[in-house]
Amino acid sequence: MAESVIRYRRVAPSGGAITILDVLGWKGVYDRKRDAISSLKSLVEGLQNEAKTHRGRVTGDTNVKSISDTIAVFTLCTETEAAMALSIHAQLCQWVIPRSIEKEIPVRGAIAFGEFEFQENIFVGRAVDEAAAWHEHGDWIGVHLTPSAEFVLDDAAESDPWIRFTPANKTRLDWKPRCVDWTSKWADRAAEVAAIKAKFRRLGPILPEIASKFTNTLRFIAAAQQQPPA
Repeated sequence: MAESVIRYRRVAPSGGAITILDVLGWKGVYDRKRDAISSLKSLVEGLQNEAKTHRGRVTGDTNVKSISDTIAVFTLCTETEAAMALSIHAQLCQWVIPRSIEKEIPVRGAIAFGEFEFQENIFVGRAVDEAAAWHEHGDWIGVHLTPSAEFVLDDAAESDPWIRFTPANKTRLDWKPRCVDWTSKWADRAAEVAAIKAKFRRLGPILPEIASKFTNTLRFIAAAQQQPPA
């Protein structure tokens, strides 16, 4: 196996874009949602199929892995392909976030760029550590870029999926990274917001530690309506 890993690294980039997502409220999910496993399995399989539609846009394919309630998305690419790879990840997050809410297993996450390696469901690297650390600090339903991904992009780079926003986080950092605008294709925003609020009620009881995640998400939706793309 070690020899196969070495051969693989000689012909492919040693890093690229990585997104790590996890399901909010997975602990105790069985008490409120008996089909949680099948719902998550369906979500992951849908994301895997969606990733296949982006083949050929950068050097490497986009792979989707899952371990329990954590989903990891990897795209091997060169640094010159960073904007495209990160855009692919944003578009995948645009797909998965509203569907995760619909399935009542909402996700939060972060997208990093840098070195990593993976074999089957085992992944390591600086970009992995960064994405994992940032996604755990999120206090909302949503996805944003980490510093490594922000720093690799040109400030003037055009990319439809992004808007600038200060995501709710546990460290109270005052910065505005690019965040995935998963509401951009909504035709009737009022109806969509009403549907999301209905889903939030089904995720109750809405305790104080849960309420902040919902209200922070609604705050992002309101800001996305008023803000032009990044």
